Amino acid sequence: MPSITRKPQANRQERRDQIERRLLDATERLMNDGASFTELSVDRLATEAGISRASFYIYFEDKGYLLRRLATQVFDDLIRAAQLWWSVSARLDPADVHAAMAAIIAAYRRHQPVLVALSEMSGYDTAVGDTYREILAGVIDGFTAVVIEGQAAGVIRSQLPPETTASTLVWMVEQTCHQNLPFKPTSFDAELADVLTEIAWGALYLTPIPR
Repeated sequence: MPSITRKPQANRQERRDQIERRLLDATERLMNDGASFTELSVDRLATEAGISRASFYIYFEDKGYLLRRLATQVFDDLIRAAQLWWSVSARLDPADVHAAMAAIIAAYRRHQPVLVALSEMSGYDTAVGDTYREILAGVIDGFTAVVIEGQAAGVIRSQLPPETTASTLVWMVEQTCHQNLPFKPTSFDAELADVLTEIAWGALYLTPIPR
């Protein structure tokens, strides 16, 4: 007998997902206008997202919980960008690496306010800091699998310890984007994609990039 609670539960999740997306868009708009996440009140966020304060608290305990949920959405976008390379890494095409790096940079640009808030709050909000590290650990796990598969296929340097290699490259890309993009014009992005592609390819692959 089918569960009579399944449809209401599904509707609640759909509503939550919709509200999260609206709050993500609202947070990014307000922070792009110069507000910092710490100074944004729940009332202002709710009004900008077109929801009531009561609706906010139905789904979110507080702003820290909201930020943790927004961080998950943002990193989902970043992982989709990385998959432009990871999902076809066996093709040994530097264009795939470059496409992924360019998409990651674009995602950092698009979600820069939330990522800045995440970095700021992780220093004094334990739950936010734990979420930040857990999300990045998940990204590292995904990339570790790519390195292991490449080593098994004989295309990635066998002497590289997979997890350490994946962790180093993931943090390199994350911190490079975090430290540079808030202060650089968009014209910098193409150069950064080129450099990250060269570094990642040179570190991992036995075959040089064709010139």
